[in-house]
Amino acid sequence: MYFKQPVNASLKMNKQELKTLLEKFDAGQCTAEEIGMLESWYLVWRSDETVDFEEAEAERRVDQIWDRLKPDVEVKKKIVLWPRIAAAAVLLLSLSLGLYFYQSYSLVGKQELVQQDVAPGGNKAYLTLADGKRITLTDVANGELAKQAGVAIRKSADGQLIYRLSDRGSASDKPVYNTIETPNGGQYQVILPDGTKVWLNAASVLKFPSSFAGLKERRVDLSGEGYFEVSHNAKQPFIVKTPQQEVIVLGTHFNITSYTGEATITTLLKGAVMVRRSGKTANPLEGDDFAVLKPGEQSELKEKIIISPADLEMATAWKDGLFIFNKTKLQNILMQLSRWYNVNVDYSNVPKDRALSGAIKRESNLSSVLKMLYETSRINFIIEDNTIKIKK
Repeated sequence: MYFKQPVNASLKMNKQELKTLLEKFDAGQCTAEEIGMLESWYLVWRSDETVDFEEAEAERRVDQIWDRLKPDVEVKKKIVLWPRIAAAAVLLLSLSLGLYFYQSYSLVGKQELVQQDVAPGGNKAYLTLADGKRITLTDVANGELAKQAGVAIRKSADGQLIYRLSDRGSASDKPVYNTIETPNGGQYQVILPDGTKVWLNAASVLKFPSSFAGLKERRVDLSGEGYFEVSHNAKQPFIVKTPQQEVIVLGTHFNITSYTGEATITTLLKGAVMVRRSGKTANPLEGDDFAVLKPGEQSELKEKIIISPADLEMATAWKDGLFIFNKTKLQNILMQLSRWYNVNVDYSNVPKDRALSGAIKRESNLSSVLKMLYETSRINFIIEDNTIKIKK
């Protein structure tokens, strides 16, 4: 299943690659990108439940492990590795050598532990057919679920919902609509009848015709977050409508975030899209209510449409099984965690302007994510009564 892909390739290093990077770091020759790779490795692998250690211990272990890998080189005890890089080196080399360091780790100070842990979300969704029948996709067996308007609907072995034309002759004169909804703690992938692939993040709703045959355009409605890989069809534009905007494409890859109360953001990876504020029917490509995106750009809908360079890895990390934060406001991070782990957040002590960076696997328990955030911020988190709280 696509949501179970390995960690992004840019975060993968074997022992030799790590050794080379550490040599460069010791010589002061690492680029910012290479330093980021070491730091990202730590943040991702820090989520492993089997590996835990104090950052002070990390400084000491670096020298010990280096001695085993490079017996002919004297390791200076004053290597300048800030704690997260030192910890990254320890963790990676420990994994290579089979060394594991265990300890009791605290999110809040030295001794206080998480009150309750929370498992990550998973493939959960509900499908509502045109006749109103509601299907819980996690409960039904794999195979064909229904037929309607000349389309067969089935659930694949890896959990995808697939629409496929089965009998062109029985297509309906009028489009019939289906709706797939992911709850908090849910995600799902849909393959539409034209071959377009859609990934839905938690707390999202997609409404679409069960067949696009005979329609002038392929129009779907989205609330929440979705990643689209649209099959090209120059004669039948694909339109994604959200409460605030429409995105018009012929065939391309893009991500849309449109949660209630949050900014609507469109990120383009491939092809081209036009973003149009809802209610606008004219078609100029200039002005505050229209924008054309190029790959690597994103639009944010506020009083006007603002275009800026996009962090593509961060925008699409969720579909690849990761959380990636790059100077992301803590409030926004907690909103994402709230949806994925289906928990509440007590915002009373959340610093409004605090921004954090880091990366971790979405399959991690909530406590592991909060550990990572603690290490990058020294903000004390606890989980209590299914609520994330900040302890002063």
